[in-house]
Amino acid sequence: MKPAKLSLQAFLMSCLVAGWGLVYVGRIKWAIWVAAFMYTGVVLLGVFGLSASPVGLYVLFGFIVTVKLASAIVSAVLARRYNGPPDVPRKRFHALYVGVLIVITFVLMEVLRVPLMGFKNYYIPTGSMSPTVSVGDYIVTDLKPGTPQVGDIVVYRWNGTEAIKRVAGVGGDTLAIVNGELIRNGENLGLFHAPADRVEGPASMTLAPVKVEPGHVYLLGDNRYNSNDSRFMGQVAVEDVVGKVTGIWFSEDRSRIGTRFP
Repeated sequence: MKPAKLSLQAFLMSCLVAGWGLVYVGRIKWAIWVAAFMYTGVVLLGVFGLSASPVGLYVLFGFIVTVKLASAIVSAVLARRYNGPPDVPRKRFHALYVGVLIVITFVLMEVLRVPLMGFKNYYIPTGSMSPTVSVGDYIVTDLKPGTPQVGDIVVYRWNGTEAIKRVAGVGGDTLAIVNGELIRNGENLGLFHAPADRVEGPASMTLAPVKVEPGHVYLLGDNRYNSNDSRFMGQVAVEDVVGKVTGIWFSEDRSRIGTRFP
């Protein structure tokens, strides 16, 4: 006799929405527990800062896939064994369950991701930080990194947009560029992460001594010859620094996937 519930349908429903296949086979409490477990795990990974890195994102994705796949398998097995009424639960409850989880997902990823989960992803459309971060890279940013430090790659707000550069100096520092090399408080930092072939032209080779104002950072692009940074746009207030770039979680260049920045 043909089963009242379809195993493949139960499997696919759980893959799409956590626990939905369990609702389909009438195990509503199980479905709610599965959804609660998955969203609690996602929130905890964010709260403890584990999502704000390439490895953390892989763990997050792996956790979600594992929970959904496990519940999908269970749903498929239960569907094969199902011998109850074919119309339980009703379509209205299915819509309610899926709708609630869609709302929870939206709130977590769009409303609470910054204050609660503490990370954000960006696509890189320009080459001002090349070759460290290049066009086609997808980066993950820690939005709760603390005070910017020299050497950090940061996302900052400027002129209504967000961009990334590297911190060359913080409040109180005196900076200069001599023969393409960065001098910070009298210490020669060399080319400071810029490849030699990206340090060309007068603006890359020379910078008159400049004092970094309190509460500000001085930013430079690693692609020094093709970077609109503090040499041209001025210093950036610390309050306009959105977060610290921790790595590349995906890229059009597969060899760059998983790159981490200290």
